Amino acid sequence: MFGEKTISASNKKWNYPLQRRRSRLRPFAVSLFTGLFLIGGGSVGDTTAGEVWVANMKGANVQVIDTDSYKVVKTIPTGAGAHNVTFSPDGKLAFIANLGTNSITIIDTASKEKLADVVTDTKAHDVAVSPDGKIAIVCNVGAGNITFIDVASRKAIHTMATGKKAITAVFSPDGQKVYVVNAGDGNISVVDVKSRKITKTLPGAKGAMAIRPTKDWSRFWLTAPADNKLLLMDPQTGKVEASIDVPGEPHGLVFSPDGKTIYVGQRSLNQIAMVDIASRKITKTAPLGKRPDMIAISSDGKTLFVAIRDENQLAVVNAADLSVKTKVSTDGETHGVAYRD
Repeated sequence: MFGEKTISASNKKWNYPLQRRRSRLRPFAVSLFTGLFLIGGGSVGDTTAGEVWVANMKGANVQVIDTDSYKVVKTIPTGAGAHNVTFSPDGKLAFIANLGTNSITIIDTASKEKLADVVTDTKAHDVAVSPDGKIAIVCNVGAGNITFIDVASRKAIHTMATGKKAITAVFSPDGQKVYVVNAGDGNISVVDVKSRKITKTLPGAKGAMAIRPTKDWSRFWLTAPADNKLLLMDPQTGKVEASIDVPGEPHGLVFSPDGKTIYVGQRSLNQIAMVDIASRKITKTAPLGKRPDMIAISSDGKTLFVAIRDENQLAVVNAADLSVKTKVSTDGETHGVAYRD
């Protein structure tokens, strides 16, 4: 593609600045997919550059990429099948779901050192963290259940069934409920966090890969790749209020910070789509590479970061026009992506 450049990430000895300080910490988690925008605070730097954390399934690691230089500043071993990345609300911890080792890896984001590996259940796919940062919920897609993790002790404390292919989840703003997307059953389990019981089952979508609430939590958006749709749903009733045709197996999904635009990966078409929320129409698409997976967005809304799974690359994309700024070589079956300032 005209104007692209590819930067090798093979040099793992690139030294991260020892006295790097940042003015704000505003982590944006994409993942499902627990995929809320997670905002934290702190003062660490002379530069406003951010970090992109990229999970590599085949590489069995997560790589931290500096957004000034677009170089890998740290490669952290996780577990086989490292799949999705989620930050804690305060930005101090990163949670990596490992499909191959049925576990999650917890990492200190400041030191970039591993704190713990916690065994969950078959094919840990995604992590959601409660608003107070005390509980993490792991969706185990192979087992059809979720595991509660006590973050302070870094221990699994409870596992419960939700539905076939429990794939991603999101906490309610008060942290009292968690919405678990069961991609195999095509529904959503509403779980009471205190009692650890399902209180309601809402309609969902077969193969759903991402759930994103609106800012006021009056609605949420859900990808429906089996039907090539993007659905706008009522979180109380599960009623579909709008359906947008998104061909090509819609997968990763993020909002712009102003809430006006949705960016969604069209995995089987090897491209990304820009959706205007007001008109509920695709306004632009652009080719990216073979099998784009998860997407993250910078806190200023200007830059998208897209995992190109089958090319072992991270695409850095201009959010305004979907042009590719650069591509960074990664470490094998890149899937999960998350951004933090």
